[in-house]
Amino acid sequence: MKKSLLYLLLLTSAFFSCTNSDDSVFEESADARLNAALASYEKQLVDAQYGWNAVIYPKGGGSFGFFMKFDDKNRVVMYSDLSESFAKTPKESSYRLKAMQTPSLIFDTFSYLHVLADPDDEVHGGNVGEGWLSDFEFAIYPDSVTSDVITFTGRKNQSRLVLTKATQVQAAAYSSGQLANALAFNNISKYLTYFKRVTISGVTYEITVNQDERVIKLTWLEGTSVKSFTTKYYYNSTGLAFATPFINAGKTINGFTNIAWNPNTTQIGLTADGSTGTILSAIAPLSVDLAAPKRWWETPVESGGEWRSRDGFHVNGVEDAFGIKNLKRGTDPYAVWIYIPSATSSYDIFAPTFFFNETLDLDYFYASLPPTFTNGKVFFREYGASTNPPVPTSGPASETAKLMYESSGYYLIQTSDKTYDMVSAKDARAWISWFRN
Repeated sequence: MKKSLLYLLLLTSAFFSCTNSDDSVFEESADARLNAALASYEKQLVDAQYGWNAVIYPKGGGSFGFFMKFDDKNRVVMYSDLSESFAKTPKESSYRLKAMQTPSLIFDTFSYLHVLADPDDEVHGGNVGEGWLSDFEFAIYPDSVTSDVITFTGRKNQSRLVLTKATQVQAAAYSSGQLANALAFNNISKYLTYFKRVTISGVTYEITVNQDERVIKLTWLEGTSVKSFTTKYYYNSTGLAFATPFINAGKTINGFTNIAWNPNTTQIGLTADGSTGTILSAIAPLSVDLAAPKRWWETPVESGGEWRSRDGFHVNGVEDAFGIKNLKRGTDPYAVWIYIPSATSSYDIFAPTFFFNETLDLDYFYASLPPTFTNGKVFFREYGASTNPPVPTSGPASETAKLMYESSGYYLIQTSDKTYDMVSAKDARAWISWFRN
């Protein structure tokens, strides 16, 4: 018994000895160390004399460019590539650094960042009821901080925000509105034909752009082999920047500069790798992806669900050419147009849907026989339509259905893992963009 008691006393002594030793490892308390870290991060943000170039990659997709200048009074001024107005007009709001589970940077009053975090897809795109699943509160981890680059992680949606120290030239460019000049590339949606090509350093590239998700694809030929490169993009003070640099034939292209829109010719001029070029129209793809139409159709069949389009058909340079966004069912507003392959054993369904009790609701619909696939094109064949309720005989839905059945068929262009563009094979002057959640 005495030996057991002695052993217990020794063990207890050793325990308290170890505890005292652990406490002495740090000269300051945990709170003091955390406050010091917050002060250090704030100093780094404020001491960047010319501010920070910023790019955010929301969980919901896309990549968006910003410029931010922090001061020591918890104020931040920013520009953003979300719109021409945001690119030209500085927005001042407040920020703070706070000890949460980790040191965190919080944009605590409305800023341009908050636009991406809005769950309403009508504010700035994204998914219905979710927006871009972006953040305005960000955790800071020590291993993601260097002298010139700080990478933050969104506390709710894990969006990635990357700040890179700006130069005097870049800061001046933002304040003089050059970010808005870069947005001239958005006019690519005004081309009458879907297919567009540009020659850079002797190589002709087909340019495919998903403007919603900020994804650009370059396709080119090496002999008879088809090559492609895909990256996210955003805008900065000099033009359009690739999130991943493009390397081909010993040339590195980081994006496009000197972007200029000519409304008279409906063309965009640009510079890449020191080579100037003009984006020209084409009526067929540089190389047809023969498997794309069937791959598009089979994806929902294999995994369930449907294809969705927000805007319907783009025709002759006009977005939502038939005005499907104006459709209503009583007081229920339009949500998205859908296409459901193999909706039944006999036919596919395509139709508008409407918001009802915060969900998508199908009303009338058009029925199509399973499509045929020939030479890299898909051809839709009419089966019928719902009779209760009946489909409209005129107006946006009727015009959309007529164009779906266009006899020349459609090319399918895959623009990302979850998006395709369906382009009229007749003259490439009509197309519809499909996405999956």
